[in-house]
Amino acid sequence: MDEVIQIQKLSQHRLDNGAHNEFHTTIYSYVSAEDAEKIGVPATLIAEYGACLEEAAEMIKETRASSKTGAIKKKDAECDRLLSFILAVVRAMRLSPRADEAESAEDLYLLLRVGKRIQAEGPSVKPARIDALLIDLRKPEHAVHLTRLRLDEAVDLLERTKDEVRALQADRTGERAENKRPSLTRIRPTTDRVYQRLIQRLQLAYVGGLPPVDREVIRTLVKRINEHIGHTRMTHKQSHSHRKPRRKKTDAV
Repeated sequence: MDEVIQIQKLSQHRLDNGAHNEFHTTIYSYVSAEDAEKIGVPATLIAEYGACLEEAAEMIKETRASSKTGAIKKKDAECDRLLSFILAVVRAMRLSPRADEAESAEDLYLLLRVGKRIQAEGPSVKPARIDALLIDLRKPEHAVHLTRLRLDEAVDLLERTKDEVRALQADRTGERAENKRPSLTRIRPTTDRVYQRLIQRLQLAYVGGLPPVDREVIRTLVKRINEHIGHTRMTHKQSHSHRKPRRKKTDAV
């Protein structure tokens, strides 16, 4: 049986936009530096990969330059503060000397602690997570507890701020439409699919490629790719481990 090579897996969808683009840009630099015929990958596929990255880079540049981006970040931070405030009140009121308040706090605490922390989500996902939380909080069996702990105003403000985030995102999407550019949520999956086709061609060429395919060149290239995948995975884990202590200091949902 012919020797095979294995390219490590990476969950690209877990990377933020900057890290996602940096990962693929580096891989592209490795692949495009090689002779396409020696690595068994069509030059057209390499060019398609590069075009995806150019479009993503322009999209990131426009997003950062948009006046709406700063406003979205500010409103997103306000959502986080309100979520933390609501949970902080609930946690404190679990120790209330009044039995009815302690009971209400316990009910809401169990509800707020279910699932992943909402603050960990990006602005594109967070509004939907907040919507789901608000639906639960406003169910009759829970709404009474909100009123008892005097949290109705904070919950209303959270909904209003969440809606403002959505409105700003819609405005920014309109700016992109005027520039006739797709959003990163459409560009990223396309880039990932092209990358998968590319590494599959590399692996197939290593096993069954005919001259001028050079197995040694492919082996060296795959080693570099795997090293970068390992580096990207480690960096991603470290960035998340550094956030966890900060979240523990400020209540998170």
